[in-house]
Amino acid sequence: MALNDDWFTEICTESGSAFSLKVKEKLHQEQTPFQRIEIYETERFGTLMVIDGFIMLSDYDNFLYHEMMSHPALFTHPDPKQV
Repeated sequence: MALNDDWFTEICTESGSAFSLKVKEKLHQEQTPFQRIEIYETERFGTLMVIDGFIMLSDYDNFLYHEMMSHPALFTHPDPKQV
């Protein structure tokens, strides 16, 4: 669901909330046997990947995923400056 064609909106019915991003253009859309994939170019978040209507990642917040993946290894390694 969207406010109009210029917006992507992810709705969370459980919490009664929604999150919308202004879209410059839809770059790609495809339906695989497993999921619906959409790629957008947004005004503020850069490229946005959506799977089955749920935001997976964007250029704006992509660094967070890399941080979360690297920290467990850094905390458990005996000498992380050599990682």
